[in-house]
Amino acid sequence: MAVNWNDPKEIAREADVFQKLIFCLFGLYIWELFTTWDFEWSLITKRRRLRWPLTFFFLCRYCILFAFIGLIISFSVESEINCPSLYTFNSWVGNMAILTATTCLMLRGIALWERKLVVVIPFGVLWLAHWALLYRGMFIVHAVWDPTAKTCIVSSTNPVLLKINIFYTMSFDFIILCTTAVALLRHNTRTGLWQLLFQDGLVYFIVSSTSNAVPAVLNSLDLNPIMNVIATVPAAAISAIAACRAVMRLIEFNSTEVFVHSTSTHGVNTSGVLDPQSKTSRYTLSRSRPQVHVTTEHITMSEFEGSTLQTKGDEFSQRTSSDIDDALAKGINIKLSRSSSENFSNAV
Repeated sequence: MAVNWNDPKEIAREADVFQKLIFCLFGLYIWELFTTWDFEWSLITKRRRLRWPLTFFFLCRYCILFAFIGLIISFSVESEINCPSLYTFNSWVGNMAILTATTCLMLRGIALWERKLVVVIPFGVLWLAHWALLYRGMFIVHAVWDPTAKTCIVSSTNPVLLKINIFYTMSFDFIILCTTAVALLRHNTRTGLWQLLFQDGLVYFIVSSTSNAVPAVLNSLDLNPIMNVIATVPAAAISAIAACRAVMRLIEFNSTEVFVHSTSTHGVNTSGVLDPQSKTSRYTLSRSRPQVHVTTEHITMSEFEGSTLQTKGDEFSQRTSSDIDDALAKGINIKLSRSSSENFSNAV
Protein backbone atom coordinates (compact mmCIF):
# COMPACT_ATOMS: atom_id res chain seq x y z
CA MET A 1 0.00 0.00 0.00
CA ALA A 2 1.49 3.30 -1.08
CA VAL A 3 1.91 5.99 1.57
CA ASN A 4 0.42 9.39 0.90
CA TRP A 5 3.21 11.53 2.31
CA ASN A 6 1.21 14.74 1.91
CA ASP A 7 -1.75 13.47 3.90
CA PRO A 8 -2.25 15.73 7.01
CA LYS A 9 -2.47 12.68 9.28
CA GLU A 10 0.81 11.34 7.90
CA ILE A 11 2.48 14.73 8.35
CA ALA A 12 1.18 14.93 11.94
CA ARG A 13 2.51 11.43 12.63
CA GLU A 14 5.95 12.34 11.30
CA ALA A 15 5.91 15.61 13.26
CA ASP A 16 5.34 13.57 16.43
CA VAL A 17 8.29 11.33 15.54
CA PHE A 18 10.42 14.41 14.88
CA GLN A 19 9.59 15.81 18.33
CA LYS A 20 10.48 12.57 20.10
CA LEU A 21 13.72 12.33 18.13
CA ILE A 22 14.69 15.88 19.18
CA PHE A 23 14.08 15.09 22.86
CA CYS A 24 16.22 11.93 22.62
CA LEU A 25 19.06 13.79 20.91
CA PHE A 26 18.84 16.61 23.46
CA GLY A 27 19.32 14.11 26.29
CA LEU A 28 22.24 12.54 24.46
CA TYR A 29 23.90 15.92 23.94
CA ILE A 30 23.43 16.97 27.58
CA TRP A 31 25.14 13.71 28.58
CA GLU A 32 27.98 14.56 26.17
CA LEU A 33 28.43 18.01 27.73
CA PHE A 34 28.50 16.65 31.28
CA THR A 35 30.97 13.87 30.49
CA THR A 36 33.39 16.31 28.82
CA TRP A 37 32.85 19.32 31.11
CA ASP A 38 36.38 18.94 32.54
CA PHE A 39 37.73 20.44 29.32
CA GLU A 40 35.95 23.76 29.92
CA TRP A 41 36.91 23.59 33.60
CA SER A 42 40.59 23.24 32.70
CA LEU A 43 40.31 26.47 30.70
CA ILE A 44 38.47 28.26 33.50
CA THR A 45 41.11 27.20 36.03
CA LYS A 46 43.86 28.09 33.51
CA ARG A 47 45.32 24.60 33.47
CA ARG A 48 45.14 24.96 29.70
CA ARG A 49 45.77 28.10 27.71
CA LEU A 50 42.84 29.62 25.87
CA ARG A 51 43.72 30.20 22.21
CA TRP A 52 41.69 32.05 19.59
CA PRO A 53 40.95 28.98 17.39
CA LEU A 54 38.96 27.56 20.30
CA THR A 55 36.33 30.20 19.47
CA PHE A 56 35.13 27.91 16.68
CA PHE A 57 35.17 24.97 19.09
CA PHE A 58 32.88 26.72 21.56
CA LEU A 59 30.57 27.99 18.82
CA CYS A 60 30.23 24.45 17.52
CA ARG A 61 29.74 23.02 20.99
CA TYR A 62 27.03 25.39 22.17
CA CYS A 63 25.25 26.46 18.98
CA ILE A 64 23.87 22.97 18.60
CA LEU A 65 22.74 23.12 22.25
CA PHE A 66 20.79 26.33 21.56
CA ALA A 67 19.30 24.71 18.46
CA PHE A 68 17.92 21.89 20.62
CA ILE A 69 16.54 24.36 23.16
CA GLY A 70 14.83 26.36 20.42
CA LEU A 71 13.27 23.26 18.90
CA ILE A 72 12.04 22.03 22.29
CA ILE A 73 10.47 25.43 22.93
CA SER A 74 8.64 25.23 19.61
CA PHE A 75 7.28 21.81 20.56
CA SER A 76 6.39 22.62 24.16
CA VAL A 77 4.53 25.93 23.99
CA GLU A 78 0.74 25.85 24.20
CA SER A 79 0.06 29.47 23.28
CA GLU A 80 0.74 31.09 19.94
CA ILE A 81 4.29 32.33 19.38
CA ASN A 82 6.28 33.79 16.49
CA CYS A 83 7.12 30.51 14.77
CA PRO A 84 8.98 31.99 11.74
CA SER A 85 11.43 33.89 13.99
CA LEU A 86 11.97 30.91 16.25
CA TYR A 87 12.68 28.55 13.35
CA THR A 88 14.99 31.11 11.76
CA PHE A 89 16.96 31.18 15.01
CA ASN A 90 17.02 27.39 15.10
CA SER A 91 18.30 27.27 11.52
CA TRP A 92 20.96 29.89 12.27
CA VAL A 93 22.47 28.11 15.26
CA GLY A 94 22.18 24.72 13.55
CA ASN A 95 24.04 25.87 10.44
CA MET A 96 26.62 27.67 12.57
CA ALA A 97 27.33 24.39 14.34
CA ILE A 98 27.91 22.67 10.98
CA LEU A 99 30.09 25.51 9.72
CA THR A 100 32.27 25.69 12.85
CA ALA A 101 32.64 21.89 12.96
CA THR A 102 34.13 21.97 9.47
CA THR A 103 36.24 25.00 10.38
CA CYS A 104 37.86 23.16 13.32
CA LEU A 105 39.02 20.39 10.99
CA MET A 106 40.12 22.92 8.35
CA LEU A 107 42.37 24.76 10.83
CA ARG A 108 44.11 21.50 11.70
CA GLY A 109 44.82 20.89 8.01
CA ILE A 110 46.21 24.41 7.62
CA ALA A 111 48.47 23.90 10.64
CA LEU A 112 49.79 20.61 9.25
CA TRP A 113 50.80 22.45 6.06
CA GLU A 114 52.50 25.13 8.20
CA ARG A 115 50.11 27.84 6.96
CA LYS A 116 51.41 27.74 3.39
CA LEU A 117 49.48 30.02 1.05
CA VAL A 118 49.05 27.23 -1.49
CA VAL A 119 46.76 25.58 1.08
CA VAL A 120 45.41 28.59 2.98
CA ILE A 121 44.03 30.40 -0.11
CA PRO A 122 42.01 27.45 -1.55
CA PHE A 123 40.72 26.58 1.92
CA GLY A 124 39.73 30.20 2.46
CA VAL A 125 37.78 30.33 -0.81
CA LEU A 126 36.00 27.05 -0.06
CA TRP A 127 35.25 28.18 3.49
CA LEU A 128 33.71 31.47 2.29
CA ALA A 129 31.55 29.59 -0.22
CA HIS A 130 30.49 27.20 2.53
CA TRP A 131 29.61 30.16 4.75
CA ALA A 132 27.55 31.78 1.96
CA LEU A 133 25.57 28.60 1.28
CA LEU A 134 24.88 27.86 4.94
CA TYR A 135 23.97 31.49 5.61
CA ARG A 136 21.42 31.35 2.81
CA GLY A 137 20.17 28.06 4.22
CA MET A 138 19.35 29.74 7.53
CA PHE A 139 16.24 31.29 5.99
CA ILE A 140 14.70 28.51 3.93
CA VAL A 141 12.73 26.71 6.66
CA HIS A 142 9.33 28.31 7.18
CA ALA A 143 7.03 27.42 10.05
CA VAL A 144 3.53 28.49 11.06
CA TRP A 145 1.45 28.16 14.19
CA ASP A 146 -1.08 25.35 14.04
CA PRO A 147 -4.03 26.21 16.32
CA THR A 148 -5.34 22.65 16.18
CA ALA A 149 -2.10 20.98 17.24
CA LYS A 150 -1.09 24.07 19.31
CA THR A 151 2.46 23.89 18.07
CA CYS A 152 4.73 25.18 15.31
CA ILE A 153 4.53 23.22 12.07
CA VAL A 154 7.08 23.34 9.25
CA SER A 155 5.09 24.63 6.28
CA SER A 156 7.73 24.72 3.53
CA THR A 157 11.43 24.28 2.83
CA ASN A 158 13.78 24.54 -0.12
CA PRO A 159 14.85 20.92 -0.72
CA VAL A 160 17.19 21.85 -3.59
CA LEU A 161 19.22 24.28 -1.47
CA LEU A 162 19.20 21.90 1.47
CA LYS A 163 20.57 19.17 -0.77
CA ILE A 164 23.27 21.52 -2.13
CA ASN A 165 24.30 22.46 1.41
CA ILE A 166 24.54 18.84 2.50
CA PHE A 167 26.55 17.67 -0.51
CA TYR A 168 28.84 20.71 -0.34
CA THR A 169 29.52 20.03 3.34
CA MET A 170 30.34 16.40 2.58
CA SER A 171 32.63 17.42 -0.31
CA PHE A 172 34.40 20.04 1.78
CA ASP A 173 34.99 17.51 4.57
CA PHE A 174 36.40 15.07 2.01
CA ILE A 175 38.81 17.71 0.64
CA ILE A 176 39.98 18.49 4.19
CA LEU A 177 40.50 14.78 4.86
CA CYS A 178 42.56 14.31 1.66
CA THR A 179 44.66 17.42 2.31
CA THR A 180 45.33 16.35 5.88
CA ALA A 181 46.24 12.82 4.76
CA VAL A 182 48.72 14.15 2.16
CA ALA A 183 50.34 16.37 4.79
CA LEU A 184 50.68 13.43 7.17
CA LEU A 185 51.99 11.04 4.50
CA ARG A 186 54.81 13.51 3.74
CA HIS A 187 56.30 12.66 7.13
CA ASN A 188 58.28 9.44 7.25
CA THR A 189 57.80 8.94 10.97
CA ARG A 190 54.59 7.40 12.25
CA THR A 191 54.33 8.88 15.74
CA GLY A 192 51.39 8.74 18.12
CA LEU A 193 50.44 12.24 17.01
CA TRP A 194 50.46 11.14 13.36
CA GLN A 195 48.12 8.25 14.14
CA LEU A 196 45.83 10.48 16.21
CA LEU A 197 45.44 13.11 13.49
CA PHE A 198 44.92 10.54 10.75
CA GLN A 199 42.47 8.40 12.69
CA ASP A 200 40.44 11.34 14.02
CA GLY A 201 40.24 12.93 10.57
CA LEU A 202 39.13 9.64 9.01
CA VAL A 203 36.62 8.90 11.77
CA TYR A 204 35.16 12.39 11.57
CA PHE A 205 34.72 12.15 7.80
CA ILE A 206 33.05 8.73 8.03
CA VAL A 207 30.72 9.85 10.83
CA SER A 208 29.88 13.16 9.15
CA SER A 209 29.34 11.61 5.71
CA THR A 210 27.17 8.81 7.05
CA SER A 211 25.01 11.15 9.11
CA ASN A 212 24.65 13.64 6.23
CA ALA A 213 23.82 10.93 3.71
CA VAL A 214 20.40 10.33 5.30
CA PRO A 215 19.08 13.92 4.96
CA ALA A 216 20.63 14.10 1.49
CA VAL A 217 18.58 11.10 0.37
CA LEU A 218 15.40 12.37 2.03
CA ASN A 219 15.80 15.79 0.41
CA SER A 220 16.31 14.13 -2.96
CA LEU A 221 13.02 12.25 -2.50
CA ASP A 222 11.23 15.46 -1.36
CA LEU A 223 8.42 13.54 0.35
CA ASN A 224 7.05 16.39 2.48
CA PRO A 225 8.41 19.36 4.51
CA ILE A 226 8.80 17.31 7.71
CA MET A 227 10.73 14.50 6.01
CA ASN A 228 13.01 17.05 4.36
CA VAL A 229 14.30 18.33 7.73
CA ILE A 230 13.76 15.36 10.04
CA ALA A 231 17.33 14.08 9.62
CA THR A 232 19.16 17.42 9.39
CA VAL A 233 19.24 18.04 13.16
CA PRO A 234 20.64 14.56 14.01
CA ALA A 235 23.29 15.02 11.30
CA ALA A 236 24.33 18.42 12.68
CA ALA A 237 24.44 17.07 16.26
CA ILE A 238 26.56 14.03 15.36
CA SER A 239 28.97 16.12 13.28
CA ALA A 240 29.33 18.66 16.11
CA ILE A 241 30.06 15.94 18.69
CA ALA A 242 32.65 14.29 16.42
CA ALA A 243 34.41 17.60 15.64
CA CYS A 244 34.53 18.69 19.30
CA ARG A 245 35.83 15.30 20.38
CA ALA A 246 38.60 15.53 17.78
CA VAL A 247 39.65 18.96 19.08
CA MET A 248 39.64 17.85 22.72
CA ARG A 249 41.60 14.67 21.97
CA LEU A 250 44.30 16.65 20.18
CA ILE A 251 44.68 19.21 22.98
CA GLU A 252 44.73 16.51 25.65
CA PHE A 253 47.32 14.60 23.63
CA ASN A 254 49.62 17.64 23.71
CA SER A 255 49.12 18.07 27.48
CA THR A 256 50.80 14.80 28.48
CA GLU A 257 53.58 14.90 31.04
CA VAL A 258 57.25 15.33 30.09
CA PHE A 259 59.40 12.23 30.51
CA VAL A 260 63.04 11.34 29.90
CA HIS A 261 63.51 9.35 26.73
CA SER A 262 66.08 6.73 27.68
CA THR A 263 67.07 5.91 24.08
CA SER A 264 67.69 9.45 22.86
CA THR A 265 70.87 10.29 24.80
CA HIS A 266 74.08 10.88 22.93
CA GLY A 267 77.55 10.78 24.42
CA VAL A 268 76.24 9.17 27.62
CA ASN A 269 76.85 5.60 28.60
CA THR A 270 74.22 3.36 30.18
CA SER A 271 75.26 4.35 33.69
CA GLY A 272 74.56 8.01 32.97
CA VAL A 273 78.25 9.10 33.08
CA LEU A 274 79.62 11.45 30.43
CA ASP A 275 81.73 9.81 27.78
CA PRO A 276 85.19 11.44 28.01
CA GLN A 277 85.78 10.92 24.27
CA SER A 278 82.74 12.94 23.32
CA LYS A 279 82.94 16.73 23.33
CA THR A 280 79.19 17.08 23.07
CA SER A 281 76.57 15.09 24.92
CA ARG A 282 72.87 15.51 24.46
CA TYR A 283 70.15 14.74 26.92
CA THR A 284 66.72 14.73 25.34
CA LEU A 285 63.82 15.58 27.57
CA SER A 286 60.93 14.41 25.50
CA ARG A 287 57.28 13.94 25.66
CA SER A 288 57.43 13.55 21.86
CA ARG A 289 54.87 16.29 21.44
CA PRO A 290 56.45 18.90 21.77
CA GLN A 291 60.09 17.87 22.31
CA VAL A 292 62.53 19.70 24.57
CA HIS A 293 66.19 19.15 23.68
CA VAL A 294 68.79 20.16 26.27
CA THR A 295 72.31 20.35 24.79
CA THR A 296 75.40 20.63 26.99
CA GLU A 297 78.96 21.16 25.79
CA HIS A 298 81.67 19.18 27.57
CA ILE A 299 84.97 21.09 27.95
CA THR A 300 88.06 19.12 28.97
CA MET A 301 90.83 20.53 31.14
CA SER A 302 93.31 20.39 28.26
CA GLU A 303 91.12 22.72 26.19
CA PHE A 304 91.00 25.36 28.87
CA GLU A 305 93.75 27.90 28.27
CA GLY A 306 95.82 28.81 31.32
CA SER A 307 94.58 26.04 33.58
CA THR A 308 96.89 23.46 35.14
CA LEU A 309 95.87 20.08 36.37
CA GLN A 310 97.91 18.78 39.28
CA THR A 311 97.83 15.26 40.62
CA LYS A 312 97.07 16.48 44.12
CA GLY A 313 93.80 18.21 44.82
CA ASP A 314 95.23 20.63 47.37
CA GLU A 315 97.55 22.17 44.73
CA PHE A 316 94.67 23.72 42.69
CA SER A 317 94.77 27.45 43.02
CA GLN A 318 91.61 29.33 43.89
CA ARG A 319 91.92 31.52 40.80
CA THR A 320 92.21 28.60 38.38
CA SER A 321 89.24 26.85 40.00
CA SER A 322 87.12 29.98 39.65
CA ASP A 323 88.09 30.39 35.98
CA ILE A 324 87.21 26.77 35.25
CA ASP A 325 83.80 27.18 36.83
CA ASP A 326 83.15 30.30 34.77
CA ALA A 327 84.22 28.58 31.56
CA LEU A 328 82.07 25.56 32.25
CA ALA A 329 79.10 27.78 33.00
CA LYS A 330 79.59 29.65 29.73
CA GLY A 331 80.01 26.39 27.83
CA ILE A 332 76.56 25.12 28.73
CA ASN A 333 74.22 25.83 25.89
CA ILE A 334 70.60 24.97 26.36
CA LYS A 335 68.60 24.87 23.22
CA LEU A 336 64.87 24.44 23.27
CA SER A 337 63.33 23.18 20.09
CA ARG A 338 59.69 22.62 19.47
CA SER A 339 58.24 19.97 17.28
CA SER A 340 55.54 20.71 14.74
CA SER A 341 52.89 19.33 17.09
CA GLU A 342 52.82 22.69 18.88
CA ASN A 343 51.46 24.15 15.64
CA PHE A 344 48.65 21.59 15.80
CA SER A 345 47.68 22.58 19.34
CA ASN A 346 47.74 26.27 18.37
CA ALA A 347 45.41 25.49 15.49
CA VAL A 348 42.86 23.65 17.56
